[in-house]
Amino acid sequence: MQEQLDILTRAIYEWLPENRPVVQAPTAAELETMLDLTLAQDGAGRGSLEAALQAYLHFNPDVAQADFFKLLYSGRNKYALLGDWITSLSNATMHTYQVGPVATLMELELIRQWNALVGFGDEGEGVMVAGGSQANLIGMMLARHHAYPDYKTKGAQGKTLVAYVSDQAHYSGQKAANVLGIGTDNLIAVATDDAGRMRPDALAEEIEKSKAQGHTPFFIGLTAGTTVTGAFDPVAACSEIAKAHDIWLHIDGAWGGPILFSGQHCHLLANSHLADSFAWDAHKLMNVPITAAVILVKQPGALKACCSGGGGDYLFHADENADYNLGERSIQCGRRADALKVWLSWKAAGNKGFEEKIDYLQSMKAACVAQIEERASLEMLAPAGYLNVLFRYKPDHINDEQALRQLNIDICKTMMRSGGPYVDYAQYKGRTGIRLILANDEVDSDHLQRLLDKVQRLGMELEG
Repeated sequence: MQEQLDILTRAIYEWLPENRPVVQAPTAAELETMLDLTLAQDGAGRGSLEAALQAYLHFNPDVAQADFFKLLYSGRNKYALLGDWITSLSNATMHTYQVGPVATLMELELIRQWNALVGFGDEGEGVMVAGGSQANLIGMMLARHHAYPDYKTKGAQGKTLVAYVSDQAHYSGQKAANVLGIGTDNLIAVATDDAGRMRPDALAEEIEKSKAQGHTPFFIGLTAGTTVTGAFDPVAACSEIAKAHDIWLHIDGAWGGPILFSGQHCHLLANSHLADSFAWDAHKLMNVPITAAVILVKQPGALKACCSGGGGDYLFHADENADYNLGERSIQCGRRADALKVWLSWKAAGNKGFEEKIDYLQSMKAACVAQIEERASLEMLAPAGYLNVLFRYKPDHINDEQALRQLNIDICKTMMRSGGPYVDYAQYKGRTGIRLILANDEVDSDHLQRLLDKVQRLGMELEG
């Protein structure tokens, strides 16, 4: 074991220096020629294994750096990282209390706290899951069970169920419709307004269309923090429509859920208590190592009724701990004890710590937008209500949308090849721009200025 610890220690110290490039990844074809990743009949020695680990760390983007703006997570949560290591060391699973006693109680406390933030109260329940996509899948599964409980045992029986998400929703909605047998054609993308929020009038219209076709609307999936622009769908107005048609209302708060920590900004997700289920990703804005997500449900007993099946004779024993067997709420059997890293992080920071982080990042977002609006060659492509900033390089003499699209893509790729900052490009309502995400509270105005300066410099160079 000491040998492995020595390797780990060296890897950590090589990985931590802040002066290393935030990204240094060659193309896949180039990397394949640089590394020998073949597996052989005979086992390899320590030197070969350590070299592979060093290569892994060397070429992986450093998501903890302040110059990493590419994805909906960034930074390094030290207590969560410690919890992740301990979780791997213990290799606990979570189907029953007996095999994960402390982690089970930690998870239940986390679920109580999450339900309090969302507004589901003491009656709400939940279970941690393998990412926001699975949380959204279970949300749709709960909706199906609510509409047709016998679907679980008898299948579709000729029913055509229809689900609704915005045209800016995460693609996990399509995956869920596929997995659950709903059919991706029966997942309706509802039109959004200029800010990227679902339009309630368009939702009501789509539901009436489905009913006129003899189909059964069963699921409305709202997004709290869309992937591209960070938009929050209007909960109250859509809740009224859901109630009028007895449709399950789910909120995908994987990215935007933590806004509820902030007294100053929680209005963005007002009325979250009106939903029937809620997805939250701690591995995004809370910076817990992947994966650490949860599905929350307002109705007690709904998860077990929907997700349980089998295992009663050899796994889920009717003993004094039966009520603590979280596996009956889950679609998984083997499930990693992700509660520890989230609990440690939350215990260390408290609600106040996360509130301070969100308020600070909102101030950095405002500073970033102000800098963009001051620069004649930069243009905002969408309102930045949350922590997503979508903008583009647009000199006055270029008006062709295809040319602007390619120019901004080239800026992003050139910046990546030069070692960062690391951003991404995205399309929004027919226009392509540069998307930066503010998730790391080590970002300051200097980081933002350097990024925008480089965008402008590269834009001018690539024009010529």
